[in-house]
Formats: sequence, C-alpha cells, structure tokens
Amino acid sequence: MSSKISKWIRRATVVAALGGSAIFAQRADVRTIASALNMIDASGSYVVSAPLFAGAGGDGITVTASSVTIDLNGQEILCPGGLRGVGIRINGAQNVMIRNGHITNCAMAVIVNNSANVRLEGLVIRGTAIAVSAPPPEIGVMIVQSRNVAVVNNMLYNVGLGIFVRGGRSFGNRIEGNTLTAMTNGALGICYNPTDTDTAGPQGDLVKGNVIRGYPTAIALNKLSNNNVIQGNTLFYTAMAVSTESTTNVDMDNVKVLVK
Repeated sequence: MSSKISKWIRRATVVAALGGSAIFAQRADVRTIASALNMIDASGSYVVSAPLFAGAGGDGITVTASSVTIDLNGQEILCPGGLRGVGIRINGAQNVMIRNGHITNCAMAVIVNNSANVRLEGLVIRGTAIAVSAPPPEIGVMIVQSRNVAVVNNMLYNVGLGIFVRGGRSFGNRIEGNTLTAMTNGALGICYNPTDTDTAGPQGDLVKGNVIRGYPTAIALNKLSNNNVIQGNTLFYTAMAVSTESTTNVDMDNVKVLVK
C-alpha cells in the first residue's frame, strides 16, 4: 500500500457535526414522525418521503437508537460535494437496517461506527470523482469497530475508496454482491486497516461475490487484518487484484483480470 494512500486512510475521519434535515412519512405500522429532524433516537420503522440534503458539515440521517429500519423509498440523500457531508451515520446502535435509496456527492455516504447487527442493502451511492491526489478520497461505506454488519447488493460509483473496514473490534462482517466502479479517481475498492487509536485490524470477515473495477488495487488488507476470506469476487485491476500482508487471510476462487 503506497504512502499516499496510507495518508488518505489516516485522514479519513468521521465528522461530528450534525446538520441537514430528514422528512419521514407515517405508515400504519410506524411511529408518527412527519417533521424535519436529523437524528433517529427511538426504535421503530421509518419511511423517507422526500429528498434530503446533508449540509456541508452535517449528516442527512443519524441513527443512535437500536432496532431501527429505514426505507429510503427510492429517495435521494444529497451532499454538497467537495468532500463535505455524510449521508447516513449509524453510531452505537444495534439491529439497524437501511435500504432502497440513493446517496450522492458525500464525503462519506454511510458510516457504521461502534455498532452491531447492521444491514445495508439496495443503496445506490455516487461520488463526484474527486481526483485521487486530494486526501482523503470520497468513501462509499466506512465500517469502524463494528460487528455482524452486512453490506449486500449495493452499487457504488465514482468514489475513491469504495468500502473501508477499520479496527480490531470489527469482525464477523459480510460484504457481498456489491458492484464498485471508479473512473480516474479510484484508489482502493475494498480496504481493511486498523484505526488511528487501535493497532489491530478487522478479522473474520467474508468478502464474496463483489464486482470491482477501476481501482489500481481491488482489495487490500494490511498485515494486522487477519483471518478474512476473500472469495468468488470478479476483480478488474491495474496494479494488484488482492493485496494481503497476512498469511491468515484466504484468497480463493476470485476472477482476476489485469486491465492494461
């Protein structure tokens, strides 16, 4: 992994400010939430009824409650671009499902931090194709110190770093069936790394059946990320298909296509 990419990774931090608004519609089986808000701190099912805008320093939706299901209902969460804004942040929660919507032009489309039993499915994520020389790159999905997270059947386009898993307390996650495509801005498709405050890397994850194209290195796991299985992916690459510095990781049945 190059020093430039490592610098991007170190600088890929979670912004703490909140902003933007969310508008939800009531169904017969959901809580009555029909006014603007930016934080979900009560369990329940939610349906988004209108496009949402995440401000330059804020989040479109922040989830801090457990046992939450959010149906984006095909709506879009829009950030201002220029490496600003977070689409969805899940922080310290369990049993959360997010599905069925668009997240566009965010510095980080989805962040899952210190959470467990989370499912992200049917999301269409698009970046602004900021050049790879601009640290940190746009990130599609970031998982930090979280367990049993399923990132399945999503589409990510034009983000510099597709799916980023960090920290030794991240384990038992599944990244499957996603399509990741970058243009000239690709750095890493899927990346496993420690955090700035935890020297251990993620372990015991399954990365399976993804299609990755446009990144010099399709999948990269640093030497402290152990016992992960990389299986059955289709990887188009210009430098390396799978970069793993630990012999405990399993690289099996992957289709690797060098693009010249």
